[in-house]
Amino acid sequence: IDSINETFKGKRVVVTGAGGSIGYELVKQCLNFSPSLLIMIDISELNLFEIDRHVKQNASEILFKPILCDIRDLSIVQNVFEEYKPQVVLHAAAYKHVPIQEIFPWEAIKTNIFGTYNLSVVSIQHNVEKFVLVSTDKAVRPTNVMGATKRIAEMVALYFDRDEIVTDFMAVRFGNVLGSSGSVIPVFQDQIKKGGPLTITDPEMERFFMSIPEASQLILQAASYGRGGEVFILDMGSPIRIIDIANQLIRLSGFEPDKDIEIEVTGPRPGEKKIEELSLPTENLDKTKHDKIFVL
Repeated sequence: IDSINETFKGKRVVVTGAGGSIGYELVKQCLNFSPSLLIMIDISELNLFEIDRHVKQNASEILFKPILCDIRDLSIVQNVFEEYKPQVVLHAAAYKHVPIQEIFPWEAIKTNIFGTYNLSVVSIQHNVEKFVLVSTDKAVRPTNVMGATKRIAEMVALYFDRDEIVTDFMAVRFGNVLGSSGSVIPVFQDQIKKGGPLTITDPEMERFFMSIPEASQLILQAASYGRGGEVFILDMGSPIRIIDIANQLIRLSGFEPDKDIEIEVTGPRPGEKKIEELSLPTENLDKTKHDKIFVL
């Protein structure tokens, strides 16, 4: 906590994708560490309205600035940085739904890659101290557009981490978060309410899971450790089979799987991997001071 406080206290902080699942929680957690200014960027008007409403309910001396803009628009990003001169950038804005990005790859490329490039360039121009890219386990051995674009985003950010540049660039890689928009558990809960069936794509499909508050605090912790050029990996525990989650949720709802509520196998969706990895076998992981954060 002390190291996070040292990184964020009194600083001007930008959170991109501030109304999304991770961005929203990053904003909430930042409130605990007294930045002088919190700049919340999002392309969704509704999401920005919700996060702005939340922070206004907090009696706080922190200044808040919600900004409705698209990180793909370089001139607007430059204007924002020129006006507010941020010192820390937490870059969570991204397109993340695998099957949708398979259909609209150009949108993923423009946001995940060129959006990251724009923010990186402008961060260097304005001597930002730390740039933290929120990445994903899908960037490891990517088999889909989402994973490939996030892997390139990692490469873009780390490319700029050089001795002659003031900004320290780093990435934090982790798996699925519980309860994020479009994630499997809210979908299952909705299907249970309707009496089923619960749809899974493959009985052997596994995913890593972590709660949104835990993932967000570990992102802030990794930011405080980073000195530039690192890819941090969050310890997500053991992967969990999606079919096991489906069975558990049915039982927790007071029903019996395949008796009261059926489970239907629909087959893999475009771009889906059966098993996710947080690092390659050729990548060595070193420990940090935190037992849930590793560095490549």
